[in-house]
Amino acid sequence: MLMALRYLCLVLCLALFATEADGCKDFVAYRRTVTFFQAFQQCRLFGGYLTFVESAEENAQVVTAIKAVGDFTKEWYIGATDLSNEGNFLWFGVNKKATYLNFVQGEPNNSGGTEHCVVIASGKWKDMSCDFRAIGFVCAHIRH
Repeated sequence: MLMALRYLCLVLCLALFATEADGCKDFVAYRRTVTFFQAFQQCRLFGGYLTFVESAEENAQVVTAIKAVGDFTKEWYIGATDLSNEGNFLWFGVNKKATYLNFVQGEPNNSGGTEHCVVIASGKWKDMSCDFRAIGFVCAHIRH
């Protein structure tokens, strides 16, 4: 019986959450008006990371998390940034290169030379100033 329960938990983990080497990710959206770095700090205080999206499936899960608490057509911070090297996005806080990208057509455009942080709106991404006050943010909580 215990083995069956463990198997069920494993199947649910694989079916409901994205897997990675260290565990499963739970995506939680928080509706709080913040800047990029405030969002990062809040996620760390909550025991997670400003979300890092590594596939279309994870992107859909992020949208689902946003829809649970607010308007998914508005801008919500995720953890991608190209602050250190323009045009080369990495996931801030976990120091991973962003290999999956889902920018809306015409983005990223670094408008005014100041857009280095990424928001998601209606499931697509765009670069914004890191000082932009988004409607909320999405954290990734890793389960080991």
